This record gives sequence, structure tokens and C-alpha cells, in this order.
Amino acid sequence: MNWTNNNILLEYQRHTCKDIFKAVCNEIGSYYTARGYKYLRSNPPRIKADDKQIKLEISFYSSRSNILGDYVNLEILPYFYFKQKKGEEDGFLFGHPYLFEHKYTDDKTKIRLNKIFGEVVEQIDEYSHESKIKDSNNCNVYGLDECRFNKIIEFLDSKVIVWLKKIQDERGVLEFLTNMTDAKKFRLSGLNYESDFVKYVRLNFPDIDIETILDNPWINGW
Repeated sequence: MNWTNNNILLEYQRHTCKDIFKAVCNEIGSYYTARGYKYLRSNPPRIKADDKQIKLEISFYSSRSNILGDYVNLEILPYFYFKQKKGEEDGFLFGHPYLFEHKYTDDKTKIRLNKIFGEVVEQIDEYSHESKIKDSNNCNVYGLDECRFNKIIEFLDSKVIVWLKKIQDERGVLEFLTNMTDAKKFRLSGLNYESDFVKYVRLNFPDIDIETILDNPWINGW
């Protein structure tokens, strides 16, 4: 038996990049709908989840650089929010850069890129201000098969959805704050960004000294 009954994904040579992208999103959406999540066939396609204090929205995008018969990009962009009092707008916590970048080595030019399908690429970026490990949130879904589909699900589960519950627990918050790049510290601090992460931690985890943890050279005029 085939891994899917979606004809577009079984006969992808006959379809446009747009058709393939939509079919992949629908396949992912069907998987998570069966697990109790909400899938919107909108523009962009999105998965929504809601757990106690936290809301998660995962949007899927493609690229203008797609190549018919060779390359269809899937970009995964998650956003986390926390619920405020009735009548108040939900607070924005963090999005994809906060989740997918981690401190690497003392050599600020070294970048390690972990790709969704398992490839690992070591790069040198002479213009980089700090070394980082980056979990790529893009992949080529042209010719997608069951093995690579499962890799996308594994990425979503282990790199994104797991934080829906973890970020509501003190140990999870401290784990999230481990091995941060200076850029992540700056974004989470709320300086020049719209993150309400500091407010969320102060309200729910007063024993965490969030101001000290987020102290970084960017705030002090890096």
C-alpha cells in the first residue's frame, strides 16, 4: 500500500509547484487534525493548537524560487502566544528564530546547519556576529515520500509542538533559556521587539530571575 492516498503526492510529476505545496500542507494538516489540532486551509495554511495558557500557530509558506519538476520549498514558521485576561490581546512569546538558533562555539564565524531530512552542514560566515547552531525550518518537498514526510513530522513534534507544554513548566522555561545566542536574549528581552516573554515569566514563574538571565551585550550597546 502507498503511504498516502493523495494523488498529487503519488504522481507529483504531473502537477505544479503550487499544487504540490498545497498537497503537502494538507497531508500534514490531516495528520495533526487526527491528533486533535485544528488545520486551516487558508493563505497561508496553518495549524492551530491551544493548551491551558498557551496558543500555538504554525504557518506554512513556499517560495518564488521553486523549480518545476525539481524543487518545492516548504517553510515552517511557528508562533507562540500566551492568553491574557478576557478582553486583552494575547501576548506574543516567540517565533521561529527563538526556537531554531542556539549558541555553538567561541569562533563567531562558524555556523552549523541541521536540516530537516538529516543533513548537517558546517559553514563559515565572515559577517556573523556569533557562532550558532541553526535548525533549518525549510525543506524541499518535491517527490516527498513516507520517510521524508515522517522527518517533517518528527521536526514539528520535537522542535516546535513539544514547547506547547514545556513552556508552561518552570523546568521547561529554564531549558528554553539554556544555550541562548545573544540575538535570542535580545529578542526575548522585548527591546525593540514585541515579545512579552519577560512579562509571561514574571507572572507565572517569579522564582526565575529573568532579568539576570537575559542580560547580554546587545542590551548594553553591542
